[in-house]
Amino acid sequence: MANLSTECQLTAFEQQLLQSATELVPYLQKFGTMIDEERHIPDEVIQKISDAGLFKLGTPKEYGGHEVSIRAMVEIISEVAKGNGSVGWVVQIFNGNNYNASLSLPSDVLESIYSQVEEIRFCSVLLARKAVVKKVDGGYLVEEGFWGFGSGSKHATHALLSLKDAKSMQEGKALEEMLAVVPMSEVTIVDDWYTMSLKGSASNSLELKNVFIPDKHVIITHQGDWQPAELAGRDRYKPYSQLILSITTGISAILGLARGAAEYFAQKAPHKGIAMTVHNSQAAVGHIQYKVGLAAMKVESAHLHISRTIDNLERHVQNTAPFSLKESAQVQTDMTYAAMLCWEAVDMLMAESGGSVIADSNRLSQIFRDIRGGSNHALTTASTGLELYGRVLMGVPPQFFPILARSLVLS
Repeated sequence: MANLSTECQLTAFEQQLLQSATELVPYLQKFGTMIDEERHIPDEVIQKISDAGLFKLGTPKEYGGHEVSIRAMVEIISEVAKGNGSVGWVVQIFNGNNYNASLSLPSDVLESIYSQVEEIRFCSVLLARKAVVKKVDGGYLVEEGFWGFGSGSKHATHALLSLKDAKSMQEGKALEEMLAVVPMSEVTIVDDWYTMSLKGSASNSLELKNVFIPDKHVIITHQGDWQPAELAGRDRYKPYSQLILSITTGISAILGLARGAAEYFAQKAPHKGIAMTVHNSQAAVGHIQYKVGLAAMKVESAHLHISRTIDNLERHVQNTAPFSLKESAQVQTDMTYAAMLCWEAVDMLMAESGGSVIADSNRLSQIFRDIRGGSNHALTTASTGLELYGRVLMGVPPQFFPILARSLVLS
């Protein structure tokens, strides 16, 4: 079966980065069980990713980054995820957050942060479970703050944390949306990431107690009024770049997991029989051939939805035309629908893999668990995306919280 990582239009340098990611796949696959058991990525793996330059995909060139295209970021991260879901997830999160920080922060703050460490890695949580914040001279005092799901926490240098809590948003309280940059040295990592999926992503809860955050490290945003940094005039840093962020941090790893599952199953099928039948090769069985073909079409269809969205984003980047509400909703829906297709493909192959597939160490089992968790993320939940698209098509206001609704830029 041909590699499902479809060739695409990338620059020569982006192709080199993609090749580096491809070469890492067998290396990463060897760490699957260890990563799950230790619940974080080994330092040597982090170093390999760093040496390949794969934590700098979304970082501006001014700060030593690669500033690759949207398509390149998706394809490269997808390739990493074929090697390991947790690694792909963390690479996806760090690159998306580095991009978001570069979009949001003033240049003097960025220069200060990037000068402190050799390589910046931001983890982030966009909704606090609890945030007790007071305005004080020169900044803000977080008396108590608690955030869930800080993916990559054990390997991050900084955190991007919303100072607005989910409860207040659900109650409709008119609070300012504030995003704070906090060094991980100020953050307490709560070791509570015990899960069945993406075990190695170290998506632990984060806690702040009596931490002072300077004014310049807090970005105040308003619905529909995202305040970008000095880089905002550049193609990659335009007002609707939150849509770009939702792609690069939402779907890349899921696509890679599904590609990896389809390729792995097809490679194993000729040498694997079906228990209690006369079939000694799955590859010769009609219903298996059908399932492999259908799974492949689901993955390729997901990639087509992603490609359509990337094309739309690139077109708007080039001609500076604003997104309509329908176009913005379609971006979100394409991502969630693609995630659903990827999950369905893996689930289908899992069902045809026999009893041995339930072993924790089985690669397809690892993919199955990881893609289930990834597909449940708020940005890639199909029911949310399809509801959004249906509401917009029928003239009903979008249901997103304001922190997500700012992606829905009206023309």
